[in-house]
Amino acid sequence: MKQYIAEDGTPITDAMVERWAQEAEDGFPDSTLTREDDPFPPSGTDMKAHTIRMPEALWKLVEAAAQAKKVTPSEYTRQALGRSLAQSELTREQKISIYAQAHGITRDEAINELLDKALA
Repeated sequence: MKQYIAEDGTPITDAMVERWAQEAEDGFPDSTLTREDDPFPPSGTDMKAHTIRMPEALWKLVEAAAQAKKVTPSEYTRQALGRSLAQSELTREQKISIYAQAHGITRDEAINELLDKALA
């Protein structure tokens, strides 16, 4: 297994990773999270338009929220769907599998990539 060292020089142990994984699965209680990057789709992949139906009032809320965050309604919707999926009752393995499929990589590559992002 690859050895990781925190910025302050602290070695990252398997116990720490397991604790963080459990916190993630529990929805990071006592934490305020913000999304920085949209992990979907992988870079270099063309996006495809998909039609969804929603009440006009809900769409107006999406547009207003997107404007407040200074993103497009499409970007806001992708972020909201991503947050919803992250908070869904999918198992850790299912989430890893979805991430790997979306990025066209293996399960092990997905785990390493996610760890690298978390520890960056």
